[in-house]
Amino acid sequence: MSEPSVPITAVRELIRRLHSTASQDAAAARIALAVWRRAVARGDAAGAEAAANEAVALFETLFDALAAIETEGKRLVEQGSVVSPDPEAASGP
Repeated sequence: MSEPSVPITAVRELIRRLHSTASQDAAAARIALAVWRRAVARGDAAGAEAAANEAVALFETLFDALAAIETEGKRLVEQGSVVSPDPEAASGP
């Protein structure tokens, strides 16, 4: 009896989402954090507050994106424990 498999296309989609959504959200949050640090260093309370608010929103977006990817990954693992072969590779050039 063979174990159910996870389609390679589903795994690729998770990786694409990780690199196109979560990594972009993380980069934006990192920039907001740098802006906040600079504002604090300059003594710019209003700028620091605005940057902190932006960072909070961006981190929330990042956490939501990661949670969605985690949920989908868990669903795929429950669906099947082995990654199925790449159908494109089997078809040849």
